[in-house]
This record gives sequence, C-alpha cells and structure tokens, in this order.
Amino acid sequence: MTTLVMPPLAPLLALLLALIFWFFPASSLFAKLSLPLAMLSVAALWICATPAFSAWLGGQLGKPVEDPQAVPQAVVILGGGRYRDEKSGNERLSATTLERVTRAAEMAPEPLPILVSGGRVYERERASEAELMAALLQKLFRRSVTWRENCSRTTAENAVNSAAVLHDSGIESVVLVTHWWHMPRAAKVFARAGIQVQPLPVGSAEELLPRAQTGLLRWLPSAAAMLRTQVYWRELLARVWYYWRPLPPVREC
Repeated sequence: MTTLVMPPLAPLLALLLALIFWFFPASSLFAKLSLPLAMLSVAALWICATPAFSAWLGGQLGKPVEDPQAVPQAVVILGGGRYRDEKSGNERLSATTLERVTRAAEMAPEPLPILVSGGRVYERERASEAELMAALLQKLFRRSVTWRENCSRTTAENAVNSAAVLHDSGIESVVLVTHWWHMPRAAKVFARAGIQVQPLPVGSAEELLPRAQTGLLRWLPSAAAMLRTQVYWRELLARVWYYWRPLPPVREC
C-alpha cells in the first residue's frame, strides 16, 4: 500500500488517469481536467527525481533526541535487508545492512557486548538476518556477538524483541547503529520499549547534496535522487504510522 502514495508510482498513476480522462467527451469536466492533471503529474515526477528535492525531504527527518545521562551497556545493530540469489540459493546481506555492520565494527566501543536484530521476512529464507550479521562480524571483523534477535521483521519488532533480551540481562542503555535517516524513528521506538539510546548513525544529513550537484544541476532529475526520495518519503510515512500505533507484543519465531 505504501508504494501507491510514493514516487514514481503515484505520479505515474495520476498521469494514466489523465490519459483516461482525455477520452471522455470534450464538454465533460473530466476531459477538461486531463491536461492540468497530466502537467501536474509530470511536474511532480520531475521534482521528486531532483537532488534539490530529495535533499530537502531528507532534511525534514531531523535528528534523534539523545539522553546525555545514558551510559551504554551494549551495542545494538539493526538489520536493513537481505536478498537471496535464486540461482545459487545463497543468502546475502544488503548494502544497507553491510554499512551498518561495518559502522558498528569500526566505531562502536569494543568492550561492549553486541546484539544483532533481524529475522526472516519469508519462510523460504534459511538463515535469519541476525545470523548473517553475526557471521559477518565474526569472520570479517573478529567481533563476537552476544545476542542474536532472530524473530523481528519491522523496526517496532526490533525494539520490542531487543528490549526483552536486553532487560533479561539487566541492560537499560545501548549504542544504536542504523542509518541516519532511520535513526530518529528507531531511537524513539527503542525509548518507548524502555531502552535508552546513544545514536551511532551511518552517514549524516550533511551528505544529502553532493558538492558536484550545485546550481542548475540540483534541479536535473537522476535515478539516485529518486531513490533517495523514495527512502525518505517511506521513512516519513512510517513515522506517522508509528505515532498512532501501539508497540507490538514480543514476536516469537
């Protein structure tokens, strides 16, 4: 459902609707609306694909509220997706998850125990995302993982399931590792689950507009800008959704 209200599909559907209106009788209201609707759709599609708009939209995400009194007792790394090679059957972490694991391995305080969070989205998946992350940390960075939270499929479930594991070990405060655009929502939902957060984001809002994309170049569409717009738009929609939704129960595998 989210895809229906996001670019590029939403403007394209509006453009298709304008085409349908074009075939109505010339005197009808629908026929008169076809051209303005088509122009609006093309303009929206163009704007959403520009670096200037994606940078502005990313700037609306803000920053998480950090508790200065929090003393981290563990590191939590949130999964950001994985994929399965249908030919070989091998399962690999997405680039987003790889960036989070690398960030944690390089920047998180080494003495702190690590929890990795991420389950199976589809039944055909053999290993959970947490298991793949733990294997990568051990093999590539020689960092052992203390807890594997294997059941969560959403950010809210990440928080609730991780909080249950951490509270059982007497841990109330963590270093949270995820992307900067995901951090405000993730930190807030972890706080609702009873865990204090010290953010360790991947990237920053300052990287939104590359130096090369200045002047008129900011308003020229690109696939990269459209992809960033999709990510930020989805995050803003998710934030609104989480505001009205109560926390889910702990999810069992």
